[in-house]
Amino acid sequence: MTEFGNLSNHAVGVLLREMVRRAIESIQAQQFDFEASEKSSPYRAGRDFVTSADLAAQAIYVHMITECLPGVGIIAEEDNLLVASTLPTPLWITVDPLDGTQAFMRRQSHGIGTMISLVNDQDVLSAYVGDAITREIYGFRPGSANVHRISRGSNTIRLEIEEGLSLNQQHALLHNEPREFSKEAQELFLEPPHRIFKSFEITRGSIGMEFTRLWKGEVGGIFIRPGSTTPWDFNPIFGISRHMGFKFLRIASDGLHEVDMPVLLAVGALEHELLVVHESRVHELS
Repeated sequence: MTEFGNLSNHAVGVLLREMVRRAIESIQAQQFDFEASEKSSPYRAGRDFVTSADLAAQAIYVHMITECLPGVGIIAEEDNLLVASTLPTPLWITVDPLDGTQAFMRRQSHGIGTMISLVNDQDVLSAYVGDAITREIYGFRPGSANVHRISRGSNTIRLEIEEGLSLNQQHALLHNEPREFSKEAQELFLEPPHRIFKSFEITRGSIGMEFTRLWKGEVGGIFIRPGSTTPWDFNPIFGISRHMGFKFLRIASDGLHEVDMPVLLAVGALEHELLVVHESRVHELS
């Protein structure tokens, strides 16, 4: 059991959600009036950018973590910020201040988020993903068995998988063009007789917002290509997905195999092509 000093698990959850809420407000305040510049990124192919909204949202997170959770380390995207944890049992908060920066720069009305996770070196203890357009927040507090969807008016519902809805009644979500996936993956979403999804959609923007569609049941699975990944991108979506019972399956020539994904404390790599589906639907893949 993780201890947070005088703070209860509930209090820590309230603090984390408030950080996300304030970051969303900061992002929305610059939605149509921001500054952008190109930045060097060792983990992203092609051009990468940072905006004044990214920096403002990260400043909010850093200030609140430092003031409200002293001793907790910070692993944040902008400037590759790394603040060591000074707790006897180290804890870190990963921060993706603006997930979907290029979608934000296009002034899209979707695909823009902000994400945090509270982690130790073995587990995601809490995670929240905020939709910077709708102001909804998705996530779970430390010690909670449930994941919740919280509206801008603070109405809350528990996120659950709809029983009886098979994969062949649902769409799959791709972050890449179909031709970029392996033959084994394409067989699962493209053509009969092996196709298990009704069809597929291609999406762009925030990976956090992509996964909210999976958690809400708008899509039945997400296909992910191998490549580099980061603690601030990966830990929140992995933590919430696993908390809800989703499985990360490696796609191989001899079938699908569950992968035990580690918590990331530094930039890493997804070595395999993955399919993410709920544990209640894994039997359909056989």
